[in-house]
Amino acid sequence: MIVKKVKYTDTDKPKVWQIGDLVDYIRYPHNINAQEKVAHAGSRNFFAATHNGQKAEMITLAQESVHSKMPVSHWVFSWQEHEQPTRAQVDELVDIFLERMGLVGHQTVYGLHYNTENYHVHIAVNRMHPVTGKVVQPHKGFDKEEAHKILALVEHKQGWASEDNSRYTMMENGELARNRRPKRVQPRQEAIVAEHATGEKSAQRIAQERGYDIIKNATSWPELHKKLSEKGLRLEKKGSGAIVFVGEKAVKASSIDRDFGLSKLCKRLGEFVAEDNPPPLETMQPEPVSTVNLEEWQAYQAVHSAPSSEPKKAEKQRTLDAMKSRHSTERKQILGGLGKRGLPALNAERHRLKMRQRDELRQFRQQAGRRQKPGKGKPRFETWLRGQGLHGHADRWRHRKRFEPAPPPPAQERNIMDTAVTSEQQQFRQYLAAVNADRVRVTCIRMKPDGGKKVFILDKKDGATQGFTPEEMETHMPEMLRLQQRGENIYYTPLSETRHHILIDDMTRESLEKLYEDGFRPAVVLESSPGNYQCVLTIPKLQSAHNRDVGNRITERLNRLYGDKKLSGCIHPHRAPGFGNLKPKHRREDGSFPKVKLLQAEKRECAKALELSRRIEREYAEAAKTRKPQTQPPRRPSCANVRPGDPIAAYQAHYENIRQHLALEDLSRVDAMIALRLRATGHSQQVVVEAVRQCGPTIREKPEGRNWQLYAERTAAYAFGTAGDAALAKNERYLEHWRKIEGVGETNQQQTTIRMM
Repeated sequence: MIVKKVKYTDTDKPKVWQIGDLVDYIRYPHNINAQEKVAHAGSRNFFAATHNGQKAEMITLAQESVHSKMPVSHWVFSWQEHEQPTRAQVDELVDIFLERMGLVGHQTVYGLHYNTENYHVHIAVNRMHPVTGKVVQPHKGFDKEEAHKILALVEHKQGWASEDNSRYTMMENGELARNRRPKRVQPRQEAIVAEHATGEKSAQRIAQERGYDIIKNATSWPELHKKLSEKGLRLEKKGSGAIVFVGEKAVKASSIDRDFGLSKLCKRLGEFVAEDNPPPLETMQPEPVSTVNLEEWQAYQAVHSAPSSEPKKAEKQRTLDAMKSRHSTERKQILGGLGKRGLPALNAERHRLKMRQRDELRQFRQQAGRRQKPGKGKPRFETWLRGQGLHGHADRWRHRKRFEPAPPPPAQERNIMDTAVTSEQQQFRQYLAAVNADRVRVTCIRMKPDGGKKVFILDKKDGATQGFTPEEMETHMPEMLRLQQRGENIYYTPLSETRHHILIDDMTRESLEKLYEDGFRPAVVLESSPGNYQCVLTIPKLQSAHNRDVGNRITERLNRLYGDKKLSGCIHPHRAPGFGNLKPKHRREDGSFPKVKLLQAEKRECAKALELSRRIEREYAEAAKTRKPQTQPPRRPSCANVRPGDPIAAYQAHYENIRQHLALEDLSRVDAMIALRLRATGHSQQVVVEAVRQCGPTIREKPEGRNWQLYAERTAAYAFGTAGDAALAKNERYLEHWRKIEGVGETNQQQTTIRMM
């Protein structure tokens, strides 16, 4: 998911019109764009029940605000392409948003739109309280930061996939932590939008690619000017700042990096020294921003890159310079003798003259077309592709990040002693052999002195994490050691398809001895800090529908008896053996930190914990029987007596497989995964649409009131579209496994046997 706070750019429009247009757009988007539809709409805290009444009510309250130019805020939450939220999930998101923003009781209008490939909800909330009459500023102006926290909370609660560069994440223990993202030098959002529209690198990106390292590593101004000139760039002083010329285009030096402002450069390089005899500026040729659709982009540039009219452009600049010079002369002549009349008269005349000259400049720029958006003189690259009938290429351009080749990895530092790597590998091998896990997730957490945390999951890719295999862990061990040297705490989370790994955290010596006395036998015992212990118990998963609940329940019980009473999740990270415990409170006088000791590592399954899990499973089964007469389970398509290859039976087989191995709360993601699998095993798009339409409602416990035909068509369109192509390429190794789930291989074998007979 992503979140965006929409800025109000048309300041000339009255407040009444802006609010009215926004509310009309949220409720009736098809009046503006016939292709845009609303799937669900709602409101909060209005007396009126009709749309016009609520709009008038919001406008009336907003007009009472004197100090706020626009008290109504506009937010957009967007889901990924394969995710389709229900009405209840949208309502829940709005409630969470209002509660976390401190806007409960404020007028709110929202609508779920699906005009694009992604479902997105628009929220318009009046920050002026209807009772107190005060305009609320959520979180003292840091509302975007809180919105990213809301995003992580909703993703965790409703099961949506997170983005790669998400700002916050919800950990397994329910704690909200900030993701640690490596610093990346990239253009600002406005430049990125222009690049997406035209496919052409912005001047900011070119300046960053060519000049970032030069400016960062320069030791003197002459050296800086010389190396920039070799790359076709030039740095000049303008006012109190510095600009970098990329050809004839000027870029603020601080937009390349915040540390490249003129004041900071002067502190490092001394007083500014201009370049001697700078070469004339040359027009830079357009460069493609991506290698995807490169030939088509070159044809697009050949058609729409006609040279601009230089004489006309120079004439406009001369007219503008003459107007500014005339304004300066007017200010000197008119304001020169007004000081004798007193300060009030002088200020009044200053304001009148300023407003008149500003309006004149604005009118000239509008007529001259200076306020046009980047790329407005030619169509968008994606639109041009579709106009040429290249819809597949247009889809690839939309999802180009999935098709671009991965950048070469940076040169790895080799300054870590081989003995240290060998020691860590040995402890990991002992640990992995004891817990007997299929994969291991590596989480890096940086502790702040104020108690805050920054989280980085090492294997996270495309918003998901599946952990590392033992072979992958071996290759990432040097990287983990480097992260620890930078102050990161390293955590392991063992993951298995057929086993639970129960963590008992925050144990004392006495509680650990009591655990053994009660008959529990852990596979791994760790001393996470002096006098503090962690242990991991391994038990097989039961063939039950309550597997996940059983794991959480047994974790909660054992921790309540022996460890951390707040811990209740079965999948939970613990400190990695051999790595340091870098909590500030454990810092020693010499500046070192204690290391996590692997006290015991023995491959075993705890019989006492397995017996407890079976007892808990019986409790769930008995509770389900008592609830059966009241709430019947949802009707599911039967797979009995259906030949392999039937789409209904195939859908159900894949659903059972996904439910056994993955804990996904969002059933629209499950449908998207099944549709992708059905495509991979040879089913047509129309067959997939029909299978999702018939089986989608049956896996829901409650009716969702969807348009199931439209839902099935969008799900199949994702699976057979460009995003589905990228997903299939990534999961190609599972194709034979998916065929076995449907019984395709068995069918071929039976047919071969019949022919032989």
